[in-house]
Order: sequence, then structure tokens, then C-alpha cells
Amino acid sequence: MNTQDKKVQKVLETIEKEKIENNNPCWIITRDTGEFLNKLIRDNNFKRVLEIGTSIGYSGIWMAEALSQTGGKLYTVESHNGRFKTAEQNISNAGLTAYVQQLKGHAPDVPIPDMFDLLFLDATKVEYVSYIKAFLFHMKKGGIIIADNALTHEKELSAYKEYIFNSPQLESKLLKIGNGLFYSIIK
Repeated sequence: MNTQDKKVQKVLETIEKEKIENNNPCWIITRDTGEFLNKLIRDNNFKRVLEIGTSIGYSGIWMAEALSQTGGKLYTVESHNGRFKTAEQNISNAGLTAYVQQLKGHAPDVPIPDMFDLLFLDATKVEYVSYIKAFLFHMKKGGIIIADNALTHEKELSAYKEYIFNSPQLESKLLKIGNGLFYSIIK
């Protein structure tokens, strides 16, 4: 990340340290995936991002930091009470609350208030198809959908992979970044 914001860096490093010490109990993305998402948002000047699966806010901090530079906003959905509250605290500690709207609930059922440039999926893997079906019509033409864990959860994501590679609305590929990312562009 090309930010010099020490507050953001400190929060990210604290979460990474806790991940190692606690054997990643909250399933955060890898640092290189965070850097990729941050750069993707900046390079494309994205303004609206939807994240499914906030967890404790690690990926959200990477994206919100980029959105603080583009003048955008992250909408992030989480159903677990404890993770939702931890994410809220981590985002606040990073000084990024103004760039994040947390939404509580099960992703396909949460009302989404906007059109988006980027959709990031990192929640219950077997539900990725239901997520994309629920939120595809909230995506701008030329928008991007990133799905995490393409390499680490191949079995759970087999239906999603089949869906995105056979959809006439999407142009998709696999990126070998972090735990593997499915990268789809809305045609």
C-alpha cells in the first residue's frame, strides 16, 4: 500500500499479528490480496464497493483506505454479531469510519442501497452463487467481481466457478494471488 497513514498500518499489523498468534480464527484475507484490492480501487478510481463477509474488518480496511483516496464508500455485510462489532472497532481504530457503511445480516437478504464498481466475495463459500445472483444487478457495466479462496476452496466453489465461466454477462479468469481470486468483469 502506498499510504503513509501510520494508524491504518498499525491496525493492519495488529490484526495480522493476532491472526498468527490465534491461528487465523476469523479467516482474514492475505496481505497480498489486500494490497491487490487497494491498488485495484485506486487504479480504477472506484467509488462504490460492496463486500460480502466483513469478518473482523481486515479486507475492509484495505479497501476503505483506497476509497478514502478516491472519495468513495465501502458497504460491507456481516451476519455474525461478534465479528461485526470487532470490525466496527478495527475500522474505527484505523480512522476509516467515514468511508464504511456496515450492514448487518445474511448477505442475500440485506437491502443494498447503491450501484457498485466492485463486489468482493469472502463469506460462506457454498453461497457464492446466491451472492452473485442477488447482487449482479447492483453492478455497473464494466464493474469487477472478485471472489476469494479460488485455490484453497476449490470444491466449495465449483458451482460458482461453473457459473461465472459460463455466464454470458461475465468475462472471468483465475488470479493466483493470495488464496486464489476469481476475477470477473461485467460485460
